[in-house]
Amino acid sequence: MKKKLAIILSLVFILMGCSSEEERVINKLKSEVEGKYSIVVFDDEMPSGEYQRSINNDLIDANKFWEQIHSLTYIILDENSSHDYDYKQALSLNEFPQIVVFDNKGIVLQTGKVEELEEFFLN
Repeated sequence: MKKKLAIILSLVFILMGCSSEEERVINKLKSEVEGKYSIVVFDDEMPSGEYQRSINNDLIDANKFWEQIHSLTYIILDENSSHDYDYKQALSLNEFPQIVVFDNKGIVLQTGKVEELEEFFLN
């Protein structure tokens, strides 16, 4: 009886401790504020100033989307960077740049196009 109980408890603890890496990444990056979004731009190199301006100034500031934004982060995934998570695998990032938008529950948009990001906030 004690042996069965020990096995059951062990399985419960293993299952509780094994949340997927995707869940951990989403929990880390999602917005902390209901009704606001966190935008994370993943790239395999530092995005050009022009690309950053197209998101920061041309899109967010010019259209006053900043009222809906909790945070905007750039994460570089080159071979010289070290991160706590394997973002490529956890979020299925195959092409760069990738823009991932999170609300306070999880991913609401994943795209490689700034135009799709703009459409998301316009709707």
